[in-house]
Amino acid sequence: MRQSFLLIFSVLALSPSVIADVLKISDGSRLSGKIIKVKDGTISLKTTYAGTIKVKQSEVLSFETEDPVLANLKGGKTVTGSVKSKGDKVRIGEEKSQSLVSLSQILSLKPDPGKNPKKDWIFSAGFDLLGKQGNTEEMSLGANALVARKGPKDELKFTAEYEDREKNIEKTADRVAGGASYEYFFKDSLGWYLRSELESDDITSVNLRSTTGAGISYRLLNRDKQTLVARSGLGYRFTDYETIKDDESSLTLDLGLTHNYKFNDIVSIANQLSYVPGIGGSSNNRFVHDSTLVFPIGNSDHWSLKLGIKNEYETEPAVSEKLDTTYYSKMSFSWK
Repeated sequence: MRQSFLLIFSVLALSPSVIADVLKISDGSRLSGKIIKVKDGTISLKTTYAGTIKVKQSEVLSFETEDPVLANLKGGKTVTGSVKSKGDKVRIGEEKSQSLVSLSQILSLKPDPGKNPKKDWIFSAGFDLLGKQGNTEEMSLGANALVARKGPKDELKFTAEYEDREKNIEKTADRVAGGASYEYFFKDSLGWYLRSELESDDITSVNLRSTTGAGISYRLLNRDKQTLVARSGLGYRFTDYETIKDDESSLTLDLGLTHNYKFNDIVSIANQLSYVPGIGGSSNNRFVHDSTLVFPIGNSDHWSLKLGIKNEYETEPAVSEKLDTTYYSKMSFSWK
């Protein structure tokens, strides 16, 4: 029975559609928020009024959620609807068609695919700042922002990035970039995407680079702790250089790979690979790799530290170096 109880809470915690879970405690109190973790007999409830509250599972008398779920029961029966529990009994369904079952009868719970779950807006802002005087004069400032609206089948994302770095009165970075993308999966593993990026980088003599791509997405892995998505399509790239190098205008292939993995509840890694070779009008090929480790700062649900490495390779750059490698550490603040 304890495993069934854990299963119910774990699924609800992982469901992106859960917005208001309610716990009734043995001392008579009633707590509302979002269940984010059930581990070692402890339920972690994220609230807007007291941060994250941890409650012993043995002290919970009942729980409920208004969001519809699909329950698989022993014997092959399935039931859909909202969930309310009291002791060993669970009511699933609408008022006129409720099913009363015991916890031991429930094999699994997941969001009802016949309903449209709520899509959450996610906001994130990061920055890094370095100043040094003496034998070396150095000033460095970097900032980035992310706005995304994500559901189980699609994701809309906007990004922005800024870098301004100087060492001994010599510019080492002067870059502004931004982009937008949309991805939709019409099947569990198959979907389509559309993306567009703008970039200006004085160090590589790029006055303006515009890259647009569209194609097919393949969801190779879609697990709780790990996702892997490959993308393949066609695109168009235009580059206006600040040097005597001719402006670039070319059709391209648009190839990419995105991998996310959670080692545990604390540490996660995100890997992104992008390969955009010219196939018409230009033979310039661009490859970008970015890997980021993410750690929370203390017990905060909002602040995190990001450590990463980024490689950018170009076969026909306007400057002498073909490869740029950047090591970075950033503070990030995220909220919903």
